Amino acid sequence: MHEPTDTGARLVLLIDTDAATRTAVRPLLAPYGLELIQARAGVAALELLQRMPDRFRLVLLSMEMPGLPGAVLIETLRLLRPDLAIMCLTADRATVAGGGDNCLLKPLRAEELRSQIEMALAGGDLGLPAATVAADAVARARASYVATGNLLEAAREIALGMPGEPAGDW
Repeated sequence: MHEPTDTGARLVLLIDTDAATRTAVRPLLAPYGLELIQARAGVAALELLQRMPDRFRLVLLSMEMPGLPGAVLIETLRLLRPDLAIMCLTADRATVAGGGDNCLLKPLRAEELRSQIEMALAGGDLGLPAATVAADAVARARASYVATGNLLEAAREIALGMPGEPAGDW
């Protein structure tokens, strides 16, 4: 597994297909000296993170994306970087109700997002709950990642262990 080495990470990865969300986030990061990198799909995000694992300080991800489910992305990110701050974004009120303090409702409110960014930068627990994943799927994903270094294969193993999540093509 990857061990982070760069404590001066200044990038924030936003994974979302919604243009309004992508536009709203960028100006809120500037006061913190953070730069925004955007990915419109989970697979592209994993490829970015695999190439530059130490560069990201925070990941904001939409739970409603086509292809790779948000819950699979979260668990895969935890394999790569257990220390990485992750915040979920959703348009579903039920997801926010069960998603901990860091699952923000879209459209985003600037003050709420700013508060979560500050907590993430201070190293606070953002309260993202663990997804329901079969322990053997996590073990397979971890073994796959250690053996191959391929996050996409690890994500596929996690997807196979999530109830109700399709593990098909991304």
